[in-house]
Amino acid sequence: MPHYISNIISSLPDLLSGGGYWILGFIVLMEGLPIIGSFFPGHIAIITAGFLVKIGVLNLAWVLLVTIAMTTLGDILGFLLGRRYGYSLLTRYGKYIFLKEEHIEKAKNLINKHTGKSIILGKFSPITRPLIPFIVGANGTHINKFWIYNIIGSTLWVVISILIGYVFGASYHAVASSIGKLLSIAIVATILIIWGYKLVNKRFHVFKKYELFILGLNLISLWSLAKTIQDSFSSNSFIANFDISTNVFVAENVTPSLINLSFFISKIGDTKVMLFVGVVIGLVFLFKKRHRRAWIMIFSVASASVIIIFMKELFMRARPENAIAMLSDGSFPSGHAGLAAAFFVSFAYVFAPRIKSWVKREALIVACVVIVLLIGLSRIMLSVHWFSDVLAGWSLGIFLATGVILLVRFLGGFLPSGNNSVNK
Repeated sequence: MPHYISNIISSLPDLLSGGGYWILGFIVLMEGLPIIGSFFPGHIAIITAGFLVKIGVLNLAWVLLVTIAMTTLGDILGFLLGRRYGYSLLTRYGKYIFLKEEHIEKAKNLINKHTGKSIILGKFSPITRPLIPFIVGANGTHINKFWIYNIIGSTLWVVISILIGYVFGASYHAVASSIGKLLSIAIVATILIIWGYKLVNKRFHVFKKYELFILGLNLISLWSLAKTIQDSFSSNSFIANFDISTNVFVAENVTPSLINLSFFISKIGDTKVMLFVGVVIGLVFLFKKRHRRAWIMIFSVASASVIIIFMKELFMRARPENAIAMLSDGSFPSGHAGLAAAFFVSFAYVFAPRIKSWVKREALIVACVVIVLLIGLSRIMLSVHWFSDVLAGWSLGIFLATGVILLVRFLGGFLPSGNNSVNK
């Protein structure tokens, strides 16, 4: 396994630069299709491509060629589908994207009066972008008139979107020189996550108010992870010095009884145990047809497990020399802390809303937090991890679990409620 991961890591720049065009083209193409196009973030993808152009990962000419060609092709496919199936497709499946009949009527009237303007300006709205080509086709507009206005609108939309990303990239270079590359990337990621959250909620209304707290946890953990990675591998930073001080303090003050207790807690929070229990709980929910809860549990622990293995191989950080237990894999980040955080964040989210008594509900949440802290601290007490390893593990686990929760809530918002509801 480490051998294959090393090969992936060494070829990562080539994968990003080469495969990035395929991914970008696919997303932009799919956004032009009716119904399913609403699920593809073409605008964010093009802005991200503009950012990657500025920092030297992607080529500007290829990005322009791919995005203009694919968005035009996607819109033509949408136009042809509209001509073939008419409005019946929207009236039948529009409910899955919260598209009402009055919205369709307004779009029809607008297209009848201002066909050219509708095609061009429709590219700039996330709601109309996947719908206008289909409605124009269903309206009987000639394809020669459609593709001329479509190319104009697509070109303007792509150029402006890439320019926005390019400005982000220029700001990234300016900010990175003062606060570091990782924190600069965290800033860009934060903007995109908040933008995506607001865009999705405005379009589909799938998130509850209390899930703003989940979004907040996601962003805080992202910043914590970026800061921890950046400072942990710096020769002179607060967290690097704190790692050494903590390790020395533990070595001088740990007692045999505390070591035995730490061994016991570590066994409970073993990565294999967390992964196994999380998957089993998810499978039980699948059997009971509680699909959202199932995917939250399974994807949280599975993604944490895979990414932790990847990061250990990527950083290959040595463990403390005075470690009580000798382990051969990398030290950064802590697998115990990461899997525990991912498991118990998901566990609390899935089970806490089902408890009617607020005292018991809060007790469960507090218990989950305490267990996660104890599992991480047990690794420090055994001197098998630096403090920053554990902090990075906690941050990564929380980031992945909250990200999975938001993703499942988004996708699950288009399914019938009942047994699928997390909060039932």
